[in-house]
Amino acid sequence: MMNADTQRWPDSFDFRKDLLCQTRFKPYILKQLDLLAAYDAKRPAGSTYIFHEHARRVAQDVKNTCLYLNLGETVAENMYWAVLIHDIGKMQFPPEIWDSDEKPSDNIKAYRRTHTEKGAKQFEKDFGDTDHPFKRLAAEIMRLHHEQMDGKGPNGTPGTALSAPVRLAAIVEAYDGWSIPRPHFDGRDTSPPAVIQRIRTEKAHMFDLELLESFAEMKLSLYK
Repeated sequence: MMNADTQRWPDSFDFRKDLLCQTRFKPYILKQLDLLAAYDAKRPAGSTYIFHEHARRVAQDVKNTCLYLNLGETVAENMYWAVLIHDIGKMQFPPEIWDSDEKPSDNIKAYRRTHTEKGAKQFEKDFGDTDHPFKRLAAEIMRLHHEQMDGKGPNGTPGTALSAPVRLAAIVEAYDGWSIPRPHFDGRDTSPPAVIQRIRTEKAHMFDLELLESFAEMKLSLYK
């Protein structure tokens, strides 16, 4: 169960109208997406998991899920812009670390997962002493989007400490990653129904089950 603090959705500001969001955060986010696209261009030809495309898909699916949950346009937009930069920490690694024909070892996976902390620290440094709820939201999602409800994520953060925005971002981010065919998937079905079924049967312990089902309903309704 989520307590009162972790249940809160970001509705105390409106990214579309907030002056600081429009004049500082929005240009920053768009620049980071451009930098991520340039970073992707340095990766080996044939890479399928393209990070700047992944970021946009995840942000859109998060927004669509918020609307499906009737959380309103303000929350949906706030979440959309916060999620867009969740993976900027990946740019602090050599590009070649992400692409391999073989399944990465546990050590490599753990090293890669440090992109969450790297990204959050970079973002917080870039905005220095700026105090704004969007900054806190985006940094929280960056730092915690690979944590799990069973507490077995990279940092061992317990599920009770994960906010509703983080829980939703974690579901959608993982779904999108598992929906992109890669060599080490060995022909695994990556269609929306197959990925959602795999999450339900093999990965459910990682996620908030109520939010997972809301996301699944939204995603499968679009697939039909």
